[in-house]
Amino acid sequence: MTFVQWNCRGIKNKKIWLKVPPFSTSEFWVFQETFLKHEDHRLCSSKNYFYFDRHGRPGGGLLTAIPKNASGRIIPTGFSHNFNQEILAVEVHFQDFHFIIINLYAPQGLNIENVKYFFDSFSIPVFIFGDFNLHHPLWGSNRSSPLSNDFVEWLQNSSFILLNSSNPTYAAYTGSASLLDLSICSASISHAVDCYVSDSNFESDHYPVIITWSILDHTPKKIKSLDWNRIMSNSATVLTTNTRLHDLTSKISKVIRDNTKIITLPAKNYPPWWNLSCHNFQKLKILFRKRALRLISESDWMKHKKYAAKLRFHIKKASRNYWDKICNITKNPRMFYSMLNRIYNHTNQEINTVNLILHNNHYISNPVQQSNLFADFFSANSVKHEPIPLDYCEDSNSHLNIPIHLQEVRQAIQKTRNSTPGADGITANWFKRLSNTDLTCITSFFQEVFTTSYIPEEWKHSIIVPIPKPNKDKTKINSYRPIALTSVFSKVFERILIQRITHHLLTEKKIPPSVNGFLPLRDNQLAVYKIHTAISEAHSHKKYFIGISLDIKSAYDTVYIDGLIFKCLQLGITGNITKILHNFLQNRTLQVRWRHTLSGTKSVQKGLPQGSVVSPILFVCFLSDFSETLDEGVEYSIFADDIFIFCAHTSLDHISKKLQNTMKNVYKWCNYWKLNISPEKCSIADLSKKKLPSIPRITYAGFPLPWKQTIKYLGINFSKINQNGIILKNIRSKALRKINALKSIAYKNYGPRTKDLITIVNNSICSLFYYSCSITNKFSETQYKACNTIQTMAPRVALGLPKWTPNIVLMKIAGQEVLSEKIKRLAAQFFIRQLANGVHSPIYDQNCNPSIKLIKRDEVMLANLFTELDTSTDHIIAFPDTLISRSNLCEIFLSDFSFQNKAHPAFLIKDLFEEVVYKEFQDYHIIATDASKSHSFTSIAGISNLQSFVYRIHPINSIFTAEALAICQALDELSVTDKNLLLLTDSYSVLQALKCLTIKSPKVIHRLAGKILVRKNFHQIISLVWTPGHSLIHWNEKADLLAKTVTESHPFLEWIAYEDIISRYQTISLQKNKPFLSKQQISRINWRYSRHVNSNSLAQK
Repeated sequence: MTFVQWNCRGIKNKKIWLKVPPFSTSEFWVFQETFLKHEDHRLCSSKNYFYFDRHGRPGGGLLTAIPKNASGRIIPTGFSHNFNQEILAVEVHFQDFHFIIINLYAPQGLNIENVKYFFDSFSIPVFIFGDFNLHHPLWGSNRSSPLSNDFVEWLQNSSFILLNSSNPTYAAYTGSASLLDLSICSASISHAVDCYVSDSNFESDHYPVIITWSILDHTPKKIKSLDWNRIMSNSATVLTTNTRLHDLTSKISKVIRDNTKIITLPAKNYPPWWNLSCHNFQKLKILFRKRALRLISESDWMKHKKYAAKLRFHIKKASRNYWDKICNITKNPRMFYSMLNRIYNHTNQEINTVNLILHNNHYISNPVQQSNLFADFFSANSVKHEPIPLDYCEDSNSHLNIPIHLQEVRQAIQKTRNSTPGADGITANWFKRLSNTDLTCITSFFQEVFTTSYIPEEWKHSIIVPIPKPNKDKTKINSYRPIALTSVFSKVFERILIQRITHHLLTEKKIPPSVNGFLPLRDNQLAVYKIHTAISEAHSHKKYFIGISLDIKSAYDTVYIDGLIFKCLQLGITGNITKILHNFLQNRTLQVRWRHTLSGTKSVQKGLPQGSVVSPILFVCFLSDFSETLDEGVEYSIFADDIFIFCAHTSLDHISKKLQNTMKNVYKWCNYWKLNISPEKCSIADLSKKKLPSIPRITYAGFPLPWKQTIKYLGINFSKINQNGIILKNIRSKALRKINALKSIAYKNYGPRTKDLITIVNNSICSLFYYSCSITNKFSETQYKACNTIQTMAPRVALGLPKWTPNIVLMKIAGQEVLSEKIKRLAAQFFIRQLANGVHSPIYDQNCNPSIKLIKRDEVMLANLFTELDTSTDHIIAFPDTLISRSNLCEIFLSDFSFQNKAHPAFLIKDLFEEVVYKEFQDYHIIATDASKSHSFTSIAGISNLQSFVYRIHPINSIFTAEALAICQALDELSVTDKNLLLLTDSYSVLQALKCLTIKSPKVIHRLAGKILVRKNFHQIISLVWTPGHSLIHWNEKADLLAKTVTESHPFLEWIAYEDIISRYQTISLQKNKPFLSKQQISRINWRYSRHVNSNSLAQK
């Protein structure tokens, strides 16, 4: 069902356009400013018309047209005659659907106070279409008015959702564009409604808005039932037999297919979490209830009760598991709208497809032809470039090409998400269910791939699913973006390669600090902060500052493969791993899945594969030498394919020459490496406080770069004036749009708990303010109040609490910290984390010299923080100079010996321990360590046959940090060089963290790994053994007693873990902002809330 909303500015002279799409293909027309009089009421014989005439005024007039097979009536509004407000409400009955269309025109801006009670009075779905003539940041305007603020406040507290909030609908004669025509619908149907703005205005100054309502019958729900026991047993047989590499994937795919049943449920509006268990128990419950009522049988009634209880249990379990997954998805704020689409489309997977695709001015309806058109579009321009002679094995890097270890495979599987599988149908769940024996077989298969450099064809094949871009015309192919489904076998193998490449790039410092993204310790906050500090420094030194944002056209899809491999070799990524990458990227194939059909197979000869795990890090390698294009004095920042170039100087002519030379070099660099930059999509802006005497002309390939008032980089709009105000306005508009969309699930009976809704609010809406907290922490108090207003609005909508609920109560129910204070805390955490990263942080260049200087305000904030904590930045435990990611540094025994079973009595543990030491570690030098934390002191201690130590440490340190520091100190003070070392500790968590060492492990564990590496240089065997605490083992008892006898006179170690600083700072911040209410306040709020609930329930009755 399609609606066209259009301010036509006179329909009589535009009748010819009603015979072409989108008007000819739409069932409903909703026009404003028709300029029709009573005698003009005849446009098209295929529709019924409802009018609101002009009443003698020069403009205005409303028209609502419905199909001939629909019935409708005008609803009296009861409004007095008002030239500034025309409203036509039509109640429609169409194909068993009952809804209301409200057509509205307000030439001077709609006053919502006059009509809000009318809008809220309906109990059936409502569409509100009209020219509201309101401006607000919620729909992209740079300004707002009291009328628009009142309208947005009503919208946020109502059960309506704004559908169009991005593309402008009105083009003024001056060339400016704005969004004046708004489309609104009830929250109950918003999941099935989509809209876009036409790219033609059809001789009006307003563009039509096309709204589609997918009111298709619910398709039968299909549920896969997998017999995992048989799948895994048959898979084990396949893995243990001598299966050839290229047959492995196909055989396992066949095993999964043979043991998978697809069960089709009746076509109903099931909740998104409804599964087979819920369906079966519901059938049994209904069956025995009917039988009990028919036969009056007590046993059948008991069975009915039994299955009803089981149904409630499985509904609760399925609902909670589903919403837990949804909350995990929203941990990435960019996945908010994907999360909504996942909920919306659970009943009809084809809701985002259309039956017609426009191609060469013809509409194609055949699904196979459509899928082939998509395949041609997504594989276009895949011309193979000329090859480069490459030597993979020159100076082969041994660390990158060591045999694949079982632990690498296990970690890669753990990181692989349970997403939709590729064409082979093998899911990540299959990998996660493999036994240790099966994992060993998988490891050997991966090693075979690594040794032979043969990539199975299934690994290089992708299934492309076109996903419509928001607010775009779905009949056009370029309105879709490709989502690639690739083999999970390939993803796991890629993660193994990526882990090695990432470690090499970080430890060898091959990537410049200005290149951010997809590498540990290189986040987008640091990239944004670098630009912010450069602008602040230019302001303080009264310099000009010019920034350029570059747009790479189809960045991933146009990467020159041989050039990329050549750059990898230049970065030291040599040997067999480079040959594997080259083979993996060449001769790839794809198919498009569209409307239950598959296109023909297309070959792709260039570019990085969509959906591949390895693509982002390889693109970082491809841009690693971009700094060669910069003229002296020009700086840059890169995150993925976003490139920001800037220059600051006291002379504008100097900046102009430097930037122009850089643009020439960039053009040459792009030509050489086969990349294209779109100069019309680039932007240049003046971000200094000084007034430019003239506008410099900077060109790229002869095309002048367009000057803008603001320049956008990584979601932050940098501006010459009112920087914080523009950032706040941008964040606020994004937050309001998400709050508007959040109502679509907050009003649905799909079982989200209060905790789930609050988690979604925190992850998706409040996190907008946490992002770039290193900049937003400099907001004024007025701007912080605006942030806090948004924070209270989001949980109010999510929880459905009344408007008068005090903010302090709202924050307590939501369990949230005051947003302004949390921004300040997260900013402090950001800077502390950079200090803890040490020389591996991008704030240092490749020569370990500071490349980003903190601005004065941030330096003062950090100094005050460390003064409060009674420590200094020099004592933060940081990464060692040499990063270590190997987990096999030493022998770690956690559960290998019989005495490590705490279920044994203490005397038995003691005897078993002494037996193990005598048999396994007879010639070892034994060291025992322990830590203690009390109200007075936090201490560490170590003891051996030769000496001992006791130290006080900073009280902020956790017991985990203290235990790790005790082992570090023991390796320094109690070690000997002529014997192997046996270290005993009762901290299981420390040894477990050391055994699973990664770049994300606590810094104190990296410090411990560095100490162990030093001892290994003496060719000593180091064994760390976990011993159960308080088990009469005399070594443990001595160390424990020593740690507890610490006094003020003992020496003090000032080391402090940054994780403990953050934890302590968070505790202090929460205590400062903990809301407090008296009993009288709470009782009065409960009384008012109960009255509100009772009044609502009476109104519904």
